[in-house]
Amino acid sequence: MTKQKFPLKRLPDDLCSLILKTMEHHEVIAYSLISKKAHSTVQSLRLPLKSARIKLKWPEINLDFGSISVLFKWRMGDNHEELKNLNDIPIDVDVTIEKRSLIFDDDDMEFWPTVVSKTYFWSNQEKNIGQWIQHICSIFRCDSYEAGFSIGKRTFGDIKSIRNTFPKLRKIVISCEPNEQDITSAQNILRAFQPETVHLYSAPLQENLQHTGMRNLKELEIHSPHLNPRIEDLLTMNVERCTILGTQFSLRDLNRFFKLWTKGSNRRLNYLFVHGEGVADWNALMKGLQAGEAIRIQGEQVEREKEHTIQNCYGICGTIKMINIRLVVSVEFTVLN
Repeated sequence: MTKQKFPLKRLPDDLCSLILKTMEHHEVIAYSLISKKAHSTVQSLRLPLKSARIKLKWPEINLDFGSISVLFKWRMGDNHEELKNLNDIPIDVDVTIEKRSLIFDDDDMEFWPTVVSKTYFWSNQEKNIGQWIQHICSIFRCDSYEAGFSIGKRTFGDIKSIRNTFPKLRKIVISCEPNEQDITSAQNILRAFQPETVHLYSAPLQENLQHTGMRNLKELEIHSPHLNPRIEDLLTMNVERCTILGTQFSLRDLNRFFKLWTKGSNRRLNYLFVHGEGVADWNALMKGLQAGEAIRIQGEQVEREKEHTIQNCYGICGTIKMINIRLVVSVEFTVLN
């Protein structure tokens, strides 16, 4: 992987940088692994990266450069074992390059997307997974890093080690079980960063987890069959967009939530989507709320959606929509102003 056909290391720094800019992305990454000086030279280029997605169950990182993507997959053992911790050293690395383009079809007179891919097999460079992530993310100029943490039996260290390994994460996805060890790991991950978006899978919305690194989020999405929903959880979430799936809130509690919203609570909230408990009882949801005329949407001779507009004490309006499909009652709230 690191054998050079051209003596780049012997060239003056400015000439070496010019040549590196003409190379493909995976070639630049390969060059950065040669030495500390090569790594520093590549860093100085400040090459742009559109986004990067890190997954840690079967560890991989996908670098999106627009029409080109580079996917690193680290093989953890001959039987593709799951990652145990960031200190694990992979056997080897699969590096797949995908190039996306449009090809014009003369017969159909249309452009059709096409993808050309090629996979290389690199050595592990005697680096553990944490060192690989740290090295790759240090090369590029990127504002959109996201990482998925499947906790389970994996450990990610304390807050300091997590911060030292990962770049500043814009989005975090956490999958964990409702036990003390997993919740502690989730807390450390959330404390280590100040992400804009958090997705939680199977995590209980306990008070100690809810207020850990989840303030001032742009988006919070929760998928949790273990959640024991409380109206207090919704009232204390300081987020712009909130989606809670896999559990149900009582329409009575949601009614209380909307009444408090009209009095000025949850001022940052722009969007809410939750499942309601029981049958689609519009009267229970809207009891005591001064709302505009309802908009009804029929489907197959059954009323599937119903929508009302309410206003809070600041003059801001929001629409409440109840959706009733296949015995599932969903409530969607959208702030209009």
